[in-house]
Order: sequence, then structure tokens, then C-alpha cells
Amino acid sequence: MGGEETEHEIELASVDEDEEAFELVPEDELEVQKMRAEELLGQLQRVQADFDNYRKRMDARFQEAAKYASESILLKVLEIYDNLERALQVDFEKDPKGAREGIAAIKTQMETLLRNEGVRPMDPLGKPFDPYYQHSVHKINDPEKPDGVVVEVYQQGYMLREKVLRPALVVVNRHEAPAEEEEQESKEKGSEEDGE
Repeated sequence: MGGEETEHEIELASVDEDEEAFELVPEDELEVQKMRAEELLGQLQRVQADFDNYRKRMDARFQEAAKYASESILLKVLEIYDNLERALQVDFEKDPKGAREGIAAIKTQMETLLRNEGVRPMDPLGKPFDPYYQHSVHKINDPEKPDGVVVEVYQQGYMLREKVLRPALVVVNRHEAPAEEEEQESKEKGSEEDGE
């Protein structure tokens, strides 16, 4: 055993070193750090609770705003509605000119309201068909007019600023039927000929 350390002595020495390492931090310092950690955790929980309350308040405000967002526009529409009711009280047979003028004034009032709210009508007639702005409800074949052009408007389309509010319902001129339509027509003709 002369000068050689046994395994047991080495283990005891390493345990003593570990204890010294733990003892480098005094107990008071450990308590201070523990209290600081608890304080930070408490602050974090309060901030999170404040944020949750803020989010709930904002959600309630957005719901309230959405609930009454149309109030100002509805007040304007009610003015037009009142004028419409007054116009309907006029005897159309006794004063057709006055009734017509009243209805025309209401139409003008409605157009002004729409224009002030950023709504404007589209003008697709005579222009190339664009499925973003129009829905085709019928096709015709008029060789006198250009192919793919809107030839009739069934229902007016409107824009709300830069967004399509309602697409126009239109009739489109087509010189040639698309391939699918030609195939369908040839199948129908073939079945008619087979039946004869």
C-alpha cells in the first residue's frame, strides 16, 4: 500500500470534491435565487393573466363593433326607405308625373349613397368577357359581333372599391362552340340518327 491509493479512497476523495463544489454556493445565495425564481414566476403569471384579460376585452370590443358596424349605413338606407314609403302614398293614377319624379329622386338618392360608400357599377357591355367580373348565363352566336364579347347584361354587377361586390350576369357572344359542347352535340346527333 505504499503510496498507492485504493479505489475506495479515490471515490471518497471525489465525493469530498463534489461536496466542496456544492458548498461554493452558500445556502443564503441558493435561497435568494429560489426567491428570485419564484418572484419571476409570479410576474410571468400576472403578465399572462393581464394578457388574457386584454385579449378577452379586445374580443368583446370586436364583437361589439361587428354587431353595430352597419349602423351608420342602415341609418342612410332608412332615409331612402322613408322616401320610398312616402312615394307609395302618392296616387299614381292621379299624378303619374309626380310619382315618376319621386321614384327617380329616390333612385338618385340611392345612387348617391352607393357612390359615397365606394360602390360603383360595372360596365361590361361590349367588352371582352372576364369571369372574375362577370358570370355568363347564356351564350349566343352572332357573327356580326366579336367573339368572347359581352352582348347583353341580365343583372348589373358592382365593385366595392377594388373588390367585386357582385359579378354581373351577362350573355357572351361565341363564334365557335367549345370542344366539349361540339362533342356533346355530335353524340346527340349520333343517337338521333341511330334511333331513326
